[in-house]
Amino acid sequence: MPEDFPPHAVTPSEEAARSVLVEPGPPRERYGLHAVLFLATLLCMVNAGIVLVGRNLVYEAGGWGAMVADGLRYAIPFLGFLTVHEFGHYLAARRHGIAVSLPYYLPIPFALGTFGAVIRIREPMRRTRQLFDVGAAGPLAGFVVALGLLLAGLLTLPPPEYLLGISGHEPVVYAARAFGAFPEEFTAPRGAMLLLFGDTLLYNGITSLFPFVPPAYELQHYPLLLAGWLGLFFTALNLLPVGQLDGGHVVYALFGPRVHRVVARVTTLVLITSGALAAPRDVAPLLSGGLAELGLPPGGGGVLVWALLALLLFAYLRRLFRNDLRVALPALLALMGLVAGANRFAPGVVEAFGYTGWLFWGALLLFLIRVDHPPVLVREPLTPLQKALGYFCLLLFVLCFSIQPITEGIVQ
Repeated sequence: MPEDFPPHAVTPSEEAARSVLVEPGPPRERYGLHAVLFLATLLCMVNAGIVLVGRNLVYEAGGWGAMVADGLRYAIPFLGFLTVHEFGHYLAARRHGIAVSLPYYLPIPFALGTFGAVIRIREPMRRTRQLFDVGAAGPLAGFVVALGLLLAGLLTLPPPEYLLGISGHEPVVYAARAFGAFPEEFTAPRGAMLLLFGDTLLYNGITSLFPFVPPAYELQHYPLLLAGWLGLFFTALNLLPVGQLDGGHVVYALFGPRVHRVVARVTTLVLITSGALAAPRDVAPLLSGGLAELGLPPGGGGVLVWALLALLLFAYLRRLFRNDLRVALPALLALMGLVAGANRFAPGVVEAFGYTGWLFWGALLLFLIRVDHPPVLVREPLTPLQKALGYFCLLLFVLCFSIQPITEGIVQ
């Protein structure tokens, strides 16, 4: 048993814990706001589904009805996953008598149509077992739905001819007919932009059992299958063992604050490193193009991106190591050296592990979510069932996580 979890509750006692907390008043639910956010998210996701699926020939034949149908095939399953995930947290909190809000859905008018959903815990969680139950309930409930969506999508896959409704996919369909499998790379039309969905152990393991599974470059055109993939990956995102994310709750409850502090920092550092590896490759051309439009030497884009990257990493590492420059500065030098060496001498490492998007997530983790977990007032050992579910959550994170989740590609 870890040192942080003695066999019985430690001081402050439950009575003392209650004495230092102000019991919340009756919560005031903002039903109108919740409803508006839900409807806005649904509309944004329907639009995202239309854009992602992009079956132009079907749209020409069926008009707006066909377009909306494709959008709904993506939006309803994915929104259902998010709803079940959040209500897993909500019901667990209510079972423990913890004041909690209904889910706030987060719409965005582009990309996937949503940034997810959140609930607000209106009072501190006093005991370790409460913390675990509330933290683990969401990803466990959502995973069941995501797995169901994935299996339903695979069991109802249309034949390869389905892709004939998408412009430029004729060579893909002909190759699938001729060779009994989709080609490894998209071959036409040249210059087209593609969304590539990253490999995960669970997705690859399950799809290997089915014939004619669309490859990563075609996944966006299969709305139900895409919703399943996103459900699994959003589960992994929530299970990142950092701060007060679901995974942070689980690791804190399983192993205590000392282990959580180490695991959270290692995880955050890995994500920052992945983002830094890809930044010179992805950002420098954009900066060079911007400088050229301004009439400035485009070669300065490379210098500028390295300077900006160093400043950004310094801010991240200083935050990560609690303003301890004795650690942050050597870490910055080591990380910049690693990034420079990999981009110069090992581009394969950058291609395999670099993902610029993690720099954005690093900012969220460090400045909004925070890396450390606030202490619970009463620490206690988890039950055997809770421990088993906790380890299962950690396994889900490993099985559903991708270091390069969603990337853009251009057909050469």
